Amino acid sequence: MERNFSLKAPAKINLGLTVLARRTDGYHEIESVMQQISLADTLFFEAVSGSRWHFFCTDQQLSGADNLVNRAAALLEQQAGKALAGVRITLYKNIPVAAGLAGGSADAAATLRGLNQFWNLGLDKTTLLKMGALLGSDVPFCLQGGTALARGRGEQLEKLPPLPFFWLVLVLPTNLQMSTSAAYSSFDLNQIGTPSLHPLLEAIRKGSKRKILGWLGRGFTNTLETALLPGSTQLQNIKRKLENLGLQPVLSGSGPTLFILTEKYSLARVTARVIEQEGCRAYLCWTTADRGS
Repeated sequence: MERNFSLKAPAKINLGLTVLARRTDGYHEIESVMQQISLADTLFFEAVSGSRWHFFCTDQQLSGADNLVNRAAALLEQQAGKALAGVRITLYKNIPVAAGLAGGSADAAATLRGLNQFWNLGLDKTTLLKMGALLGSDVPFCLQGGTALARGRGEQLEKLPPLPFFWLVLVLPTNLQMSTSAAYSSFDLNQIGTPSLHPLLEAIRKGSKRKILGWLGRGFTNTLETALLPGSTQLQNIKRKLENLGLQPVLSGSGPTLFILTEKYSLARVTARVIEQEGCRAYLCWTTADRGS
């Protein structure tokens, strides 16, 4: 087996997100259809002398001890209960931070998979999923990938049929980040609705592109969007401009990233160009059927 290797850490979007009651542990119950996409970070695992791990990120601000890569490595070391071979983990950061795309969770998932392989720990998928849930609500999905219905606080996964292929444009307003905890504490369930995911689930199970796009065009796919958009003039303006062009932008997760699905590459390319002309960051990518594809 190759001692040095790299792994992709794909981002995700929320095709639909319903936030339910707050739990006794402080989290909210959710129901969400999560979808893996091609935008990804890359982690490189390299053997070094000595023991334990050494972590470096191309974004210096993310190289601290609290990075989820470090936390995932520490959890595996604790699980192993023995001295482990030295490894340098380099994170090449590509997924924007605090954007509702699960970049940190994707990195944690790739670390669990990568170090399980590097250190020959032999941990099975079920064990890794349980460990991932200790690190963050989105980590189990990032370990599984593909298309899934997530319940609980996000860790209870039901695998769904692969989403039909779509081109995807991510829209990220500049200098705007949103923390997940702040997003979940900024709304009152008694004053907003909760979208039913049944039409979306039926569309995915039937593999109907038309019905999936119809779901996204209904205007209410994410509980958090109704809470977060009124507080961000920048997000409101860019969404309105895109809708005026006949597009259907929706919020991913806790934001502030908006995304647009389309069957046509030409439309995706033009959309990305329009977004950049509006002063926002645009990422042209696509949906993927399973991890790393």
